[in-house]
Amino acid sequence: MISSLAILLMGFFLAGSSMKTSFPSLAGETLSNYEGMVLEEGKTAAGKQKLFLRLENPLEDAESKTLKLYAIWSGEEQFQIGDIILLSGEILALNPKTIPGSYGEQLYLKTKGIDYKMFPEEAVKVGRSNGFNVVLQKQKEKVFDVFDTVLPARESGIVKAMATGERDDIDPQMQELYIKAGINHILCVSGLHISIFMLFIHFFVEKCLKKGKRSAALITIVFCMGFLVFTGFSPSSVRAVIMISVALFGRVIYRKSDMLNNLAIAAIVILLFQPLYLWNAGFQLSFITVIGIWMGLQQVSKEKGMQGKIKQSFILSLYASLFSYPIVAYHFFHISLIGIFVNLIILPFCSILLFFAFFTGVTGLIFPPLAAISAGGAYAVLKFYELVSLAAVSIPNSYVLVGAPSILFIGLYYLLLGLCSFYGKKFCNTKTVLCALAALGLSVFGNRLLLHKNTIAFLDVGQGDATVISTYDGKAIVVDGGGWFGTDIGKNTGVKVIQPYLEYLGIKEIEGIFLTHFDADHMLGVIELCDNVPTKGFYLSSYPYSDTKDWDTLKEILEKRQVMLYTVKEGDTTDWGGYGTISCLYPPENVKFTEKNDNHGSLVLSYTYQGITVLLTGDAAVEDERILLSEGMEVSADILKLGHHGSKNSSGSDFLEAVSPEVVIISCGKNNLYGHPHEETLERLVGVSVYRTDIQGTILAKLSPKGSYQIEAVGERESVYERIKEAMEKR
Repeated sequence: MISSLAILLMGFFLAGSSMKTSFPSLAGETLSNYEGMVLEEGKTAAGKQKLFLRLENPLEDAESKTLKLYAIWSGEEQFQIGDIILLSGEILALNPKTIPGSYGEQLYLKTKGIDYKMFPEEAVKVGRSNGFNVVLQKQKEKVFDVFDTVLPARESGIVKAMATGERDDIDPQMQELYIKAGINHILCVSGLHISIFMLFIHFFVEKCLKKGKRSAALITIVFCMGFLVFTGFSPSSVRAVIMISVALFGRVIYRKSDMLNNLAIAAIVILLFQPLYLWNAGFQLSFITVIGIWMGLQQVSKEKGMQGKIKQSFILSLYASLFSYPIVAYHFFHISLIGIFVNLIILPFCSILLFFAFFTGVTGLIFPPLAAISAGGAYAVLKFYELVSLAAVSIPNSYVLVGAPSILFIGLYYLLLGLCSFYGKKFCNTKTVLCALAALGLSVFGNRLLLHKNTIAFLDVGQGDATVISTYDGKAIVVDGGGWFGTDIGKNTGVKVIQPYLEYLGIKEIEGIFLTHFDADHMLGVIELCDNVPTKGFYLSSYPYSDTKDWDTLKEILEKRQVMLYTVKEGDTTDWGGYGTISCLYPPENVKFTEKNDNHGSLVLSYTYQGITVLLTGDAAVEDERILLSEGMEVSADILKLGHHGSKNSSGSDFLEAVSPEVVIISCGKNNLYGHPHEETLERLVGVSVYRTDIQGTILAKLSPKGSYQIEAVGERESVYERIKEAMEKR
């Protein structure tokens, strides 16, 4: 316990400094024909080549003389590890997380030691390095060729991941299947793989080569280190190699190792090398799962025979799952309930699969016909895995969306689980359990039972609008869905931004989607949502919009998914009871304009909860605001989502005076081509608190049933480790 706290404290204090860069003045600078060497390469989800580069002396007065750059290259020429290239382009800062539940670029890349990123305008190969990394990559590619030759593409991708750590070729459908079945851990080089590899080597050296136990232990350590270098230094594999090496070294010096001490040593070594791994999902799952297995070992009985072994395996699988569930939910928002049982079936075959995989890779370099025969064994096991996984995920509620639990909930969960598992009757009496359960229940259901806070999220979708109103009991309304120009449906804001945010909240179904008008930066994400998330109703302005290709696509999806389509106009209201009221203030019925501009039909919606009013104006222009005021509609609001992204042709002085907001939200893209928000508009907002998604990321308005609200900018929030570090420093 003390060592665990020491590890956490060390991680908190070192993580902040690890986020800082040695090149604070390079963001925004342009490099022209600067030389760099490719350290790693791969493919992005869009099929572009991603490059991890090392640049020497990019800035003479910098603290460090080496810069690591992440580049996304869209040119035709493809580069390999070890290539020396000349690249030109603007150096960009890494993006912090601006949307709850989204990918954290800055944390992920800083964990890999990256300082900046770039989208190179030009990149030309001018040379080649023949260092150790290049030689190692060549050997990997030879093994890849063996697997690609003797196995189908889908099975080859899985075997590559298990035997070499190469994950780029994993079939997305198979990965999704393994995730839902709760066996995704076999698709990476984890402690399980290292342990099996160690057992193979140790058995071969001790039994076949007739070496003593101490010699076998030392040789196994060397091979494990070599395997680690070959497969890459993932947190789980480093943890396993350190733990195994410490245990084996104890055998050399006639000392018995302790599992928890070995685990603590591994954590300290990893965090000293890279403190940011403390926030890495792989690091957390690797260590917490081992702790769960250790807890399970304290509970297993000593029964012998097949029944006893099955019982012991079930307890270990149960404890591993119980300890990993909160971390899995925090990072991925789903948990696989069926995984406890699926692992009981597939793990006994894992050593067989890895044996065939290793044997195929090695023999393929020496005698290919033998590799083709052994590959059949790997193929058979993988097909068995596929059948078991398909059967498992067909069971209802085997894979459950739970949302991201709070850190308070996670802490209370582990406290209760530890009391019940480790201390037994000593501390785990009736009163303790009841208190822990009460605390656990409040941390999970406190908002639903007591706080009753609703949240309005003005999501950072770049140049566009997307607003999610979520209630304290898990209901959600979406107003607009954003949209990235030039990005295909299926890869746009609906599935990349809004759906992950809904999953982060644990929301499985949308009560209703309001589309203010047909502009792509409001509509494309909505099309994806209707096709991917169950939706009860779709609401559209009664304005006679022009027919577009996107509108035709949306109608097809609404019909296919059987989503009811409603038109709304001025005066229409829907009452959610205790959850609030949504009213349509604009457009009036039969409104017409001489100019052909669909923005004039944009919905203006008012959401009210316990006396707090939020006004959502879509892309309404000054002309629409005048009509709205002339109709005598009540437009006053506490929070105003500014019309048309802060355009100078919206948010006139008379309208702003009538609304009289305390807070204004501007949803626009960073460095957008339209110049939003316009200076004239900003000048009209003097004396009002202004929040912008292009600067502060997603803006959260948390509405209390007591008639108060709190505004929080996600892009300005300090990371968890910084907040904890600051609190500890104050104490």
